[in-house]
Amino acid sequence: MDMRWPEVQYRIEHRHEDGGWAPMVEERSHHDSADHDPERSWGRRRLFRCTRCEDSVLIEPEEEKPLTGE
Repeated sequence: MDMRWPEVQYRIEHRHEDGGWAPMVEERSHHDSADHDPERSWGRRRLFRCTRCEDSVLIEPEEEKPLTGE
């Protein structure tokens, strides 16, 4: 992950069989250390849950391949 880029905020929605969309909200523990130190949240996995049906999705950055020096 390139730490020179700022963290990007996205709105995540989930589509249902009836064609409607519902927002997904991030699930965080009550005492998440990232609440007090935002840099701790960079590069970590994030769990989002649908507000309508309770489906969930896990989002994490793809592992960056090391530079080969070429």
